[in-house]
Amino acid sequence: MNRASPGIERIFSWSSIDSKSRVLILVTILLVCSIPQSSGQGTITGWNEAESWTERDLNSAVIHGERIWVFGDSGIVRFSDDSGATWQNHTNLGDVDLISADSYDDSMAVLSSEGIIYMKNSLESEWNVIDSSQARMKSIALTGEQSLIIVGNAGSIWQYTEQTWWNRTTSFTENLHDVDFNGAEDGLAVGDSGTILATDDGGTTWDYREAPDPESSIVSVSYFNPYRMFAVSDSGQILYSTSPGGFEWKLREIESAGYNTTLGIDLSSIDVISSSRILFTGPDGFLGLSLDQGLNVERNLLPPGVNTSFNDHAMFDYVLGIVVGDSGVILITDRAGENEEIGFEIPDYNNFGEFVEYADDMLLAGFIATVKIVIFGIMFGFVIGVILAMLKTAPTSLKNLLERFSTSQIKGFGVICSVFALWLIYSGLKRFPELQLNGIEYIFTPVGDPRGFAMFGLGIGILVISIQFILADEKLAGPLFKVRPLNSLATVYTDFFRNTPLIVQFMFIHFGLRLGMRIQQVMEGTFGDPGVDGIDYFFYGDRTFLSAIFTLGLNSGAYQCETIRGAIAAIPSGQMEAGRSIGLTYLGTMRLVIMPQAIRICIPPIGNEMVNLVLNSSLAMVIGYSELSRQGKLMIATTFQIFSAWGLVMISYFVVTWTLALLLRRLEEKTKIPGLGISGGA
Repeated sequence: MNRASPGIERIFSWSSIDSKSRVLILVTILLVCSIPQSSGQGTITGWNEAESWTERDLNSAVIHGERIWVFGDSGIVRFSDDSGATWQNHTNLGDVDLISADSYDDSMAVLSSEGIIYMKNSLESEWNVIDSSQARMKSIALTGEQSLIIVGNAGSIWQYTEQTWWNRTTSFTENLHDVDFNGAEDGLAVGDSGTILATDDGGTTWDYREAPDPESSIVSVSYFNPYRMFAVSDSGQILYSTSPGGFEWKLREIESAGYNTTLGIDLSSIDVISSSRILFTGPDGFLGLSLDQGLNVERNLLPPGVNTSFNDHAMFDYVLGIVVGDSGVILITDRAGENEEIGFEIPDYNNFGEFVEYADDMLLAGFIATVKIVIFGIMFGFVIGVILAMLKTAPTSLKNLLERFSTSQIKGFGVICSVFALWLIYSGLKRFPELQLNGIEYIFTPVGDPRGFAMFGLGIGILVISIQFILADEKLAGPLFKVRPLNSLATVYTDFFRNTPLIVQFMFIHFGLRLGMRIQQVMEGTFGDPGVDGIDYFFYGDRTFLSAIFTLGLNSGAYQCETIRGAIAAIPSGQMEAGRSIGLTYLGTMRLVIMPQAIRICIPPIGNEMVNLVLNSSLAMVIGYSELSRQGKLMIATTFQIFSAWGLVMISYFVVTWTLALLLRRLEEKTKIPGLGISGGA
């Protein structure tokens, strides 16, 4: 018996549905079924977890031949013969914590927390026990098959060579956390309060190196070669040196951290594995990888369930190796831990639309960065140009300054100055032999000893002038009395900046003088930490920005000076005389009468200099500032679209310069002096 309700049958019956509704339903079903399944997109870790067969903290790892060894608390030792995939147990080395290990050729040594060293002299030999009788040691480095260095608290440095311990402790008593050697002779030790010690004789003597941040606690150091050394602090700073012997250290301005000099996280070790790749470890599950010498640091994803503090790497090459951490964690990698993107669609940058979609954000960031340094550079350069132009046109000479004094007073002053000048010359000259220069090499003295050269040069200048003072007559007719000191100072400035390349000035001011860093430190001490955004960060959060605007301003000021000086010279002399006749001082006449007219005259040539400043701003990329040209290079590095990338950059520069040129043209028309020029002021 059919119990279905007739009404319900009619409602759900296909035959009861009209033809239009049937078509709509069929089309909807077809569309739903034809939608492709979205491919899974994501990022996976470059690390895989291996079974260590222990839950003890693992503190150090080292490669010895083709075997990897790991060492941990309570004397735990494990080794692997298959690049870390499987691990075998090894007899414990005592019952103390094993905290540091190193290898040199066929030798390997391990340091315990009690100062006991366990050493293997060959791949198959047994462990030898060496008692240093020194507790609270932190790190070990082998300097030969039978020699080693250990460092620890209170600045302790001990050297073991020829089966004898030697105390190499220096006068620096800060705790030392790590030591590393490049070969048998060159070594570095780092510790608290920015301590960096260096040796070039295998650890027998140690010299102090000045750290860029004396307040930091440097916890790890690593050599790549004699000309490239890196270190990290526990607060996330990356220090580097490219000078032989590590004489000069700098803080890396980290692009991935907004050009700050810290990652903002704790670090515990660093391992430089190639000319560009650096590995980092830290507490709270931090593993980091940089592919460009620390400029950008990517945080590695970890395998599921792993969240521990990591302590040390051991790498076979620049991709294959392991990292060890607390609770017996061992992770292995065949890609240096680099995160792997899966399921992502590869963009077709040959398609101009896709390229522009990728490039527009980078171009906008570069456009804003360029406009920032151009605006501040123009204002700074204009102020410097006006000041220098006024100095160059200042009529005051030595004769004007000395006319109020008697001839005997001038002669006496000349004698005193000559004695002082001779002392300056002698003090400067006696410093020069320390530079060990020969012949024409002495032209580089200003770089080797700026203070000594300044004393010598100032002494020569004072001596020449003092001789003129001693020979002075009542009329002060000597040629040096016609010298205008303010003009001379301005001339020295303009000659220097007009006769050296701007690109060299960028690198000297940013990397040599470190002007941006010094200004930022002063601003931070006055106004506090700029953070990563906001008005404070806009003005002094980026060191390269500060260096860029000062370099552009100082350089442009030297050129604008000559332009403004020419405009001042074009003003009839009667204007100055008129101003002085109504009681104005020289400066007052310049400010109220001469400069307003001169600026109006020199707007066209200054406008040309300002356009050149915009174009010259592209050189700021050499110091790492992310203006348009640098963004263009970054786009090419990713897309390989050279024509499109540089084409967009050129158009962006044209927009900036053309807009500036229109504004200056409008300003010129509004400020034109009626009756001046061929057009008659029309």
